[in-house]
Amino acid sequence: MQRSPRVRDKLEMLVPPMPWDRPRWRDTGGPTVVLLHGLWRGWHAMEPLARVLRREGFSTLNLPYPSTRLPIPELTTFVSGEVARISDHRPVHFVTHSLGGILVRSMIAKPQPWRCGRIVMLAPPNHGSEIVDWSRQHSSVRRFLGPAGCSLGSDGVVNELPDLPADSETAVIMGRRCTLPFFKHLLEEDNDGIVSASRGRIRNLRGFSVIDADHTFIQMHPDAIRMIPGFLRTGTLPGPDS
Repeated sequence: MQRSPRVRDKLEMLVPPMPWDRPRWRDTGGPTVVLLHGLWRGWHAMEPLARVLRREGFSTLNLPYPSTRLPIPELTTFVSGEVARISDHRPVHFVTHSLGGILVRSMIAKPQPWRCGRIVMLAPPNHGSEIVDWSRQHSSVRRFLGPAGCSLGSDGVVNELPDLPADSETAVIMGRRCTLPFFKHLLEEDNDGIVSASRGRIRNLRGFSVIDADHTFIQMHPDAIRMIPGFLRTGTLPGPDS
């Protein structure tokens, strides 16, 4: 039986990271977009969205990084170096998922060899993760999270990051569909099963939206797919129904 494109995309997104994963740079001649996955994910998690963006005329760097093995400062150094390889003096836009948004915030807090363009963060724990706070009582969970994941608590690395620059063109899209009830008691009423929607909002955003999406697949939700290219082009976040 032939699977629908939507089902195939979801199955692809669940492919785990592999040691041999490498950056996937596809130059269409259009504006550059770097895609950064979240914790315990790999480039496959962002590839369906990368294909959408290429059809919209963007060049894409779908960048895997060792999310569970290194602390955030080392991850940001790694990611920044890979971005510098393809920047070619053009503005570099970012679309991030979860932890990926924290990495971008960490990078733009310091001078970089490339020029940052517009940023769309999907489900970022910008004010820390209640799940990471809870994990302090569970050593086995913290081993699973790794050094970067463990630093995402409410009093962790997010408290050390400055506000977005006043001239930053950044939008945040959060989800409110909880498909992982195990953590529901830790989260606020509006949540995506992993992050409470309110924890994505930070100062100096150009757009903020909460859509009916869960944490795992928010990057391929129809509303997100409509909103992301629009913001990357104009710096204005379209409404979910536009």
